[in-house]
Amino acid sequence: MSRLLVVQRSLIILLVLLLLVLPLSGSNGDPSLEQEQVRAYSRIYEFDYVSWTVSAWASKIIQASLNAERYLTDQDQHDLVLDYLESSRQRIQLEAELSNLLADPAGGNREEQASQVRKRLEEIILLLEDLAPYVEQILQNQINITLVELGISVGGQLIPPVLYRSEPNSMALIVSPRTEIRQAANLLLIRGLDLDQVIALEAAIEENLDLSALVVGVGGVGLYPSMIIESPNLDWLVHVISHEWTHNYLTIRPLGAFYNASPELTTINETVADLSADDIQRRVFELFYPEFLAPEPESLPSELEEATHQEPESSPPDPPPFDFREQMHLTRLEVDRLLEEGKVLEAEAYMELRRDYFWENGYQIRKLNQAYFAFHGSYAADPGGATGQQGADFGALLRELKANSPSYQDFIRQVAWKWRLAQFQELFDPQHGK
Repeated sequence: MSRLLVVQRSLIILLVLLLLVLPLSGSNGDPSLEQEQVRAYSRIYEFDYVSWTVSAWASKIIQASLNAERYLTDQDQHDLVLDYLESSRQRIQLEAELSNLLADPAGGNREEQASQVRKRLEEIILLLEDLAPYVEQILQNQINITLVELGISVGGQLIPPVLYRSEPNSMALIVSPRTEIRQAANLLLIRGLDLDQVIALEAAIEENLDLSALVVGVGGVGLYPSMIIESPNLDWLVHVISHEWTHNYLTIRPLGAFYNASPELTTINETVADLSADDIQRRVFELFYPEFLAPEPESLPSELEEATHQEPESSPPDPPPFDFREQMHLTRLEVDRLLEEGKVLEAEAYMELRRDYFWENGYQIRKLNQAYFAFHGSYAADPGGATGQQGADFGALLRELKANSPSYQDFIRQVAWKWRLAQFQELFDPQHGK
């Protein structure tokens, strides 16, 4: 693809998306009284979407001239991506090592050691900055090729094509009413806020507006180009890029355009994006990184084998392992029940007790409240978790629909053109509309 053609297509997609919604994926929903009240406290910490988008597009236009796929063989591109991820892992290790050195009160030659670590860290950071544009272009191209191969293109072209930009860790402010679990606000925040600032922001909103607030880390934001948080994990990285691209794809189609119409449609959007990313990620690995594919599950033992491998009767059964997703789902169901009965204080006391329980089992949740469930409960691609019963039902129905669809293309095009719950009910159960 020529540089001019890439630029032309990119500008067209940008104009279309800006006319529809910015930012995408419900990151900053329709203005409402609740949200405007929240922004009285959050405005000074809010992320500048417009400036970031302009900067990201400028970098994408420059990257279009690199043509890494023309000058590097497939193997070279594969190796470059893995080298970049390994350097990213080294950066994390060096940052941790430096932090530990500076915090160690008994360090003898601490300054000399810290100086050596700083020097190596600076070298790694410069290397990552040099490689990032090439790695972004390679992964974009590989995922674009994968999506064309999955049959989602029009005349061999994706609308929109995959575009993303890596960024350091980012956080979002999630706000929910105390009386129900619903996203009243979802606002991306500037980077660099420390924990004291985060806690103060949450407390100001909760004490003055009688709402539930929580600042959470985000893996990606469905802007265009997508904002993807840096990670040395290829599995996670490809999945998040694919998830956010699916939001971009849906936003210029009815399902995504109605993302904020109801909590149910928000859950359907997020679940579809996760299910879509599962298929895209696996196909990317099959085409470009086969060594990262998960092994096929082993066949189950026969009844005869099970019978000949019985545990001795004297052996006490092992206690079942702690199942975070199951326990979190049970927590959500009980919270929903209490809130439906108007028992807000009882629900909040119960969530704090359950937070202690999760902490005791190794899950150090800083805050478990209505806002926690409003954010995490939108993702129902996997059973259980923070999703409420209706969201869990939608998740199961969407997983079944995907499993019964002839192809990825068939699944994604079925759901993309639905925008009302009644349409989904009919899709799940064709007899429903008769």
